Amino acid sequence: MRREIKIGIFLAGAFLILAAIIFIAGDMSTWFQKPGYELSVLFPSATGLEKHAATRLAGVKIGYVKDIRLDQRKARVVLAIWPKYQVPKGSRATMASIGLVGERYIEISPSEQAEFLQPGDTIEAGVTIGFDQIGGLAASIGDELKAVSRSIREMTDEEARANLSGILKNLNTLTGELSQFVAASKGELETGIRSASQAAREFDQKMGAVSVSLDDTIRVVKTIATENQESIKSNLQKLEEVLTELQESVRLLKRSLEKIDRGEGTVGKLVQDPELYDEARETLGQVKGTVEPFRQMRATGHFRADYLNETQKYRGALSGGFYLTPRSFLLGQIVDDPRQDGFVYSAQAGMRFGAVAPRAGIIESEFGAGVDFLALGDRLMFSLEGFDFQRDGGPRLRLAGQFALLRYLHLVLGIDDFGLDSRREVYFGLGLGTR
Repeated sequence: MRREIKIGIFLAGAFLILAAIIFIAGDMSTWFQKPGYELSVLFPSATGLEKHAATRLAGVKIGYVKDIRLDQRKARVVLAIWPKYQVPKGSRATMASIGLVGERYIEISPSEQAEFLQPGDTIEAGVTIGFDQIGGLAASIGDELKAVSRSIREMTDEEARANLSGILKNLNTLTGELSQFVAASKGELETGIRSASQAAREFDQKMGAVSVSLDDTIRVVKTIATENQESIKSNLQKLEEVLTELQESVRLLKRSLEKIDRGEGTVGKLVQDPELYDEARETLGQVKGTVEPFRQMRATGHFRADYLNETQKYRGALSGGFYLTPRSFLLGQIVDDPRQDGFVYSAQAGMRFGAVAPRAGIIESEFGAGVDFLALGDRLMFSLEGFDFQRDGGPRLRLAGQFALLRYLHLVLGIDDFGLDSRREVYFGLGLGTR
């Protein structure tokens, strides 16, 4: 055998033996490293990961997979980390691959914590996406697509196609009508948009002015507070003095009450002596009986403005009333009547019997009489009055209604001089005041 062939066979055998050793033993670099400390990771599945696979931190190899064992229903991967490397607490470990079909290894994503994991600690597992997970996900997506396809087939029967056709026709009609509406209202829409834009600009300008005014106000308030700081201190001192005087007054009042309780002084004798108390009570009763009629007296005031429909003029009246008792009353009035070219006056007396209140006296400078009918808690009043009985053509008769919208606001509607066709006139007005 030739020498070259022998050398070739020897080298081929050596290469085969070396390849077998590498295949069996894995990464030979693990033989020459010092034994490191152990960390573990708990994965749901360790599919594709083998012993002696590399362990990397931020892409740098820092150890290898020492062991893979079953822990209940998960895979516990034991990592051997070389002593010169430290793994921060809070880091996450995932299974990764080099390239698309390369070998799998452990990739550790470091955290920002300053503390490090100790031997025997467990690293939190992150989400691992591999071809096996992608295959399962693709199968799940396929099932979903089948279900959707089946639903679509069920929906595409004759009735469903007819309904779908109707919906599409309606949608087409709606689209056409909407297009016509937009075309017809294009000018108005553009005007509205321009108006809104102008309003927004004006609002922004006004807000700027308000902001400036607010800044000026705050500056003025700060200036006033600074200038009046001494005055505020002085007022606080005065307030403290007032509080001191108030405390002294309370002490004096307390001493006075103690004297009254002991029966000292006039008030004390009045309180403690039953005879003096009874006499004082009797005197107060007599005073109350004398004052009671005056307490029932009540004054009223009322201003009214009427618009005369026929003559198209205004008539004003200022009224005042005085109730001597809840039933009897006196009324006075000054009227600016455009028909009589000047002021006229009224002075009447009356009595109230339930919802009816008759009255008589001088009405607009002539003798007359009237009656009022009240309802709805005196909010609604109808009045009928007659006066100037010596006038040619008969007396002047007036019918009016008054309704209180609010406590002091009244609506008035009436017919004046309705006994004569030539002088009959409708009027309405507003009144302010109390009755």
